[in-house]
Amino acid sequence: MTNFLLAVDTTDNSIAIIESVLVGVIVIVVALAALSLISAVWKWVLVARYNRYNKQQVAVNMTGSQVAEKMLEGLGLTDVKVEKLGFWKGLFLGNSYSPKKKTIRLRSNIYDKASVTAVALATQKVAIAKRHHDGDKKVAVRAALMKVGYFAPFSILPLIVLGVILDFALYNGLNIFTIILTIVSVLYFLLSFIIVILNLKVEKQACNSALEFMKTTNVLTEDEIKDAKALYKTYITDYVIEFIYDIVYILWTLIKVFVTVAGNKDKK
Repeated sequence: MTNFLLAVDTTDNSIAIIESVLVGVIVIVVALAALSLISAVWKWVLVARYNRYNKQQVAVNMTGSQVAEKMLEGLGLTDVKVEKLGFWKGLFLGNSYSPKKKTIRLRSNIYDKASVTAVALATQKVAIAKRHHDGDKKVAVRAALMKVGYFAPFSILPLIVLGVILDFALYNGLNIFTIILTIVSVLYFLLSFIIVILNLKVEKQACNSALEFMKTTNVLTEDEIKDAKALYKTYITDYVIEFIYDIVYILWTLIKVFVTVAGNKDKK
């Protein structure tokens, strides 16, 4: 970016462009830093609330798996299984629903626990299974994209670094590969962004349905449902923060592409 700013002509128009770019960079960097801090703090809140409600025994004394199986039977979803995940599977798959295998996957601390957290998360996965059964295509699309886009956020920096290395090795620093691989990384990141949008929609709708399921089946008391609702809100807020961060990060990456392209034009 420094080379670009030094290289451009100091005409009125150029100065105005430089000032606009600098303002944009400063705003975005500050926004990314603030959002990173907010995200870190909120994840701590999420973990704290998750653990707090996971220690809170439910009045019906039913585990997450028992509640899931009872609700699946009541909804007529007899073809959906409930699977207990081991440590490694739980680490990578988490509490989730697989549309392809028609399986609700629960970590052991949810599967075997009779807590507010366990019942809330198990019921929410049942709600996702129900939406899939009712023809909600977002559930299947999200599951398919997540297989491809899981590592998208971690691929951006390596791709850009690879582009810089190739430019210096093959094109004497003309930034050709940097531009190409940066654009590829942006497209890959956009895939991750689409997944975040789908997550937000699917999870929010499932949370609302889950609250209704818990009320009609009486698996939680009124006070326990309030706690479950608070836990759901914490998860949804985390998705919203991630959504905003992704938007800002995409803008930041586009500015870097613009600056790199402008610098290349000047070199030519």
